Amino acid sequence: MERVTTSEPTPERLGNAHAPVGPPAEDDDERPPGPRPYEDQGCPTNCVISTALAAILCRKGCDVGRVVSEFAFFPPDPPTYAVPEPPKGAPPEPDVPRIDFNYRELDLDPAYARFRRTDGAPGRAFCRMLTTSRGDAIPSFYFQRPGASVCVVYLHANATDCGAMLPTYAAFARRLNVHVLAGEYSGYGAATGAPTPRNIEADALALYDEALRRGHEPSQLVLYGQSVGSAPACYVAARREVRGVVLHSPVASGIRALVAGGCCSPVNVYACLDPFNNLREVTRIDAPVYVIHGTADEEIPWKHGQMLHDAAKKPHEPPYWVEGAGHNNLLEAAGEEYFVKLGAFLDALAKAEKSAAAEPGS
Repeated sequence: MERVTTSEPTPERLGNAHAPVGPPAEDDDERPPGPRPYEDQGCPTNCVISTALAAILCRKGCDVGRVVSEFAFFPPDPPTYAVPEPPKGAPPEPDVPRIDFNYRELDLDPAYARFRRTDGAPGRAFCRMLTTSRGDAIPSFYFQRPGASVCVVYLHANATDCGAMLPTYAAFARRLNVHVLAGEYSGYGAATGAPTPRNIEADALALYDEALRRGHEPSQLVLYGQSVGSAPACYVAARREVRGVVLHSPVASGIRALVAGGCCSPVNVYACLDPFNNLREVTRIDAPVYVIHGTADEEIPWKHGQMLHDAAKKPHEPPYWVEGAGHNNLLEAAGEEYFVKLGAFLDALAKAEKSAAAEPGS
């Protein structure tokens, strides 16, 4: 069935259900158009940062995962939602018929309240608990779209959880005519465990396996990684078959998200310890990779997206630079064009799939 992109307006909270980081730059109006520069901080500053990180690493018993967990992961506290406990004495069931919001504002907001029931009715999600290879229990949310062939596996950004993102998932399913499968990270939302690089990679693999369990072929899956979600998206795509990958405001690597490169930079000093080395992983992805980044992103500069596009084995041309967009308002800044561009990428993937199937010997 042909994918249809509707012309309905973009919801104002779409896709960025977490607070912006830091104040806006005072000279925003004076900046020229186009991507902002991404500059080396200088050798003295880099040496200080590298030394400070060495001290922190030593205090954490040289456990990179513990250090990254403190610097990289910011789950909402309290989570936006909870999964009700089973009746006393009853074993937990994998299927979750409803969720409870922990914020009165969400309970009273019609955009969220309709998602309390997770029975898979039209416009609502199925919620199912998954067990990862590392023993954590994570909720998954599946928005089924009748007649759709593509399933977008959505790995969300930091400082949010699946409860806050439910309207976004529903809008993606409706606007792009796709199934959407989203999963929580360990330590976020109603998931057990703690957020560490290895746990989040296991979470993403469990979500991939859930897509297969729901009847989707690997060639129907498009991984969508937003911000920190770009790391598990690249990790899975480098190890599993997928149709395509979308990297929304991605990080080139975990250390590069903290500092730029250059003389004595931690990027060089601790390269072998970098927990989210998307620059390495993207070279191993056999599927087309579509990079989307805001030119005014000061949290994860656009250069991260450019580096990943340049390093990708099969970059989708051209990347989508959203003029004037920051890290947390990209969809709002892009407006309707965002769904047009993303829909065009999905159409290009479908066309390539048909061409490959028509080749002799395929």
